[in-house]
Amino acid sequence: MLQNCQYFSHEKLYNNMGILSFIQLFKKTSLFLLKCQEQVITMRLSFFVNKHKKHLKKIANGCSITVSADTKTQKETLNKEIKNILKQYKNDTNKIVEYIAKHDTKVFRLSNAKQILAKIDEEPGLIPAYSGIKAFVLNMLLFKKASFKTDTMFIVDDNNIDIYYLIQQFHRWYFMKNNFEGFDAKSQILLKQVNKGNEDTIIQKLKPDDMVSLSNAIARDVESINFVEQYARETAGSKKALEKIKNGAGASI
Repeated sequence: MLQNCQYFSHEKLYNNMGILSFIQLFKKTSLFLLKCQEQVITMRLSFFVNKHKKHLKKIANGCSITVSADTKTQKETLNKEIKNILKQYKNDTNKIVEYIAKHDTKVFRLSNAKQILAKIDEEPGLIPAYSGIKAFVLNMLLFKKASFKTDTMFIVDDNNIDIYYLIQQFHRWYFMKNNFEGFDAKSQILLKQVNKGNEDTIIQKLKPDDMVSLSNAIARDVESINFVEQYARETAGSKKALEKIKNGAGASI
């Protein structure tokens, strides 16, 4: 599985594509390092599940988890829809953010969003609905009110939005809006925990339903990363596509 995890050559990207922000994206977010890491976690998770099959026969109200042909087809359809939206808006970050806001998701633009969200172990982009202390901090930060519950929201930096990072988060948001699992607070918290390290220790302590939640969260992240990789290759394959990216009003390139 790891042999499929490939890095772009920075020099090749710069010479052939001339997209400095693309290179900066990989340095800042290490998306493809995350991809490799998540693939390792997925393999370990698979080994654990196989070892404990008798405990996982019936889950989620007695329904077994299967990846059906219908699910695969739905994913392909959603990916096409996302590409059409990006093409329509010419990768304009402002229009993409406006699209999210128009579809029943609260959007917030914060100065130094990354630094602010890091204090509560979050990153810019799709933020799941929380309850508890994290929800209280978010409410105080955004609404100046005391509440221990929040709705799903989308937070971006007020300046210098990286188009490729935004596309990854847009992909995650789009799949969430189409009822794919893995975006709830529980699933995302588990994903953050294993991404910090000690995956073996964490995974071994999980209950069957937690395993399902983690597996869904990993799948959604890997799918969004794969989409960005494919989209970048496709759009950078011609001068016209490259010009559309550069001319996007909100693109930081």
